[in-house]
Amino acid sequence: MTKTIAVHGATGSQGAPVADAFIAAGHVVRPLTRATGADLLDRASLEAAYAGADAVVLHLPIVYDERVVAMADNAARAVEAAGVRHLVLNTGGPAPGEKTGVPFLDARVHAAAADVPLVTVLLPTAYMENLSAPWSAERLVRDGVVAYPLPAEAPMPWVATADVAAAAVRAVEDAVTGWFALPGVPVTGHEVAAQLGAVLDRELRWEPIAPREFGERLRPFLGDHAAEGTATVYEMLAAAPRGPAPDPAAAREALGWAPRSVAEWASEVSWPLARTAA
Repeated sequence: MTKTIAVHGATGSQGAPVADAFIAAGHVVRPLTRATGADLLDRASLEAAYAGADAVVLHLPIVYDERVVAMADNAARAVEAAGVRHLVLNTGGPAPGEKTGVPFLDARVHAAAADVPLVTVLLPTAYMENLSAPWSAERLVRDGVVAYPLPAEAPMPWVATADVAAAAVRAVEDAVTGWFALPGVPVTGHEVAAQLGAVLDRELRWEPIAPREFGERLRPFLGDHAAEGTATVYEMLAAAPRGPAPDPAAAREALGWAPRSVAEWASEVSWPLARTAA
């Protein structure tokens, strides 16, 4: 059955794969951007944008202050007012199930609380696309260095935006609800460098960098606010105890979760030109 899917940021790095996946599955995609009149800080514009949609796929922009809570509240109230049956929220990273007092985390809780018949929350881990983004790809291609604010020995369950998009399609088509961790297979920085190097046919090395240095690399591309906030998030992650990777069992059963490897993803990338998914 063909459905109408309203996709936030449908021309951006996270939203575009979602739009592409729904179109490939035979659905009608309604792209939502500020250019099309859908402003997350304007609830009335969202109600108009959502009207008649069967589902809304939401991911919040890279905003770390109280504005992002307002955006989440607006989206939640708008899907209710517009009579949308299904909200799919892509948290863009790990998120708690309850409020913490941290705006960018609490916003995810606010959005997920939308009172509509079906709510699906997708919790991806770190996006592989951050390795091919402009702030990473230039050094990788030029110097053979994969620079990222993670220790080389630390395993990370990297995921591809296309796999998260496929999970969103499955959630809508099968009316799946609940919270689903979407981790990839954990690999260390050394293993990431080896897999990327095999695809690019060159020797690469992983170089851990400080979160603040990472923020400075982001600044020309994402602006001051996003750069500062992202650096702070990575400082928080560095200070927190490192636990096991999230369990993908629920997503595997309900959404057919089968994430691609770093090597599989890298073979599909046009190096070094790629969009950011931070």
